[in-house]
Amino acid sequence: MLGKRKLQQSYFDAIGLPHRVSPDSFYGRMGSLTGKLLRDDDLKEMYSADSGRPSLPPSVMAGALMLQFYDDVSDGEAVERILFDLRWKVALNLPLDYAGFDASSLSVFRARLEKYQQECYAFDRLLAVAREEGFLADKVTLLSDTTHAKGARATQDTYTLLRKGIRKLLKAMGYHLPGKRQGCSAEIEKLLAAYVDQDRRAEIDWSDPARRSAQLNTLVTDSEAVLELAIEQIDDPEICSLGWMISKILGDDIEQTAAGSNKIRKGVAPDRFISLVDPEMRHGRKSASKKFDGFKVSTSMDQASELVLDIEDMAAPLGDGQDLLPAIERVEEHVGVTVERAIVDGAYGSGKNRAACAERPDCPIDLLSPMRRPTDPGVDKSAFSIDDQAKTATCPKG
Repeated sequence: MLGKRKLQQSYFDAIGLPHRVSPDSFYGRMGSLTGKLLRDDDLKEMYSADSGRPSLPPSVMAGALMLQFYDDVSDGEAVERILFDLRWKVALNLPLDYAGFDASSLSVFRARLEKYQQECYAFDRLLAVAREEGFLADKVTLLSDTTHAKGARATQDTYTLLRKGIRKLLKAMGYHLPGKRQGCSAEIEKLLAAYVDQDRRAEIDWSDPARRSAQLNTLVTDSEAVLELAIEQIDDPEICSLGWMISKILGDDIEQTAAGSNKIRKGVAPDRFISLVDPEMRHGRKSASKKFDGFKVSTSMDQASELVLDIEDMAAPLGDGQDLLPAIERVEEHVGVTVERAIVDGAYGSGKNRAACAERPDCPIDLLSPMRRPTDPGVDKSAFSIDDQAKTATCPKG
């Protein structure tokens, strides 16, 4: 059942007592908007209307998650700060003697938000109230960049990807069920014994190149046999998807030698699968030396208020500049502001992005991005004398 904040004020309310938390700080501003920023009734659909004991007020829980993200602390540390940190008590408008709650309640609340598709509730409310209160102007300067987010699943090598893929496909076709196995040919029984009845790597000497090569040939042959078997049920979406994934792994990771055997392809395909547990994970780079496995996260914030206006996942191999215009469109549509300037790093300053920003029909965007230096030994742009009035550019030779 939905639990709500008590409207009756107490002599012990932190926000009503003299304190040293600046009203211009994030905590002070959040506390001044208590009852307007996060409201219990906004999330009443997540709770039973007439049964069960009252829940912790969702406005307090959502506020705790906001502060947890802002201060980048664990669930345990978040509960400690609610109990003992005056800034958190002011931000959440809690009394000094607030009893707190168990750290596991934050996990339960996050799961409830996900179940009812309310993961963005606090983020959306913050932006809506920021617009209403004038923290966000009608026209904004956008700061955009990306960071990396590590995947939550282990990466898998080609041998494991093929072995797990074969197992998944055979089970999707129903061959793990006794009725489906009746009357199977000896070839299918062999596949089932190797991939369905067990789930472990082949017991070979993996330090021996010849043994690894023989095992790879076996996996490729078995993959092709299972794909041939799956053609009969290709209309099933799950079977079609798994079959496509195995085919892609074979195409991306395997190549044939002159002798007709198989070997691991050198280099990495741009969109290569690295995990069947989380098929969206990819290899990515933030620089020539910084690699990661997972995703990229595109983030855009307002320069004046320093509020984050947009966060979006990207495929790890994508270049940073590819999400600039989609990010601007998302910000304008979702937040209700007009982006008049974007300040970004050199990865965003492509000719395509500059032209698209300058040619926007309603409001051209001033794109500020460093010009990339040429890698060839030619004459750099900075060596030219540029006359804006005469619209001429003079090279060093005159």
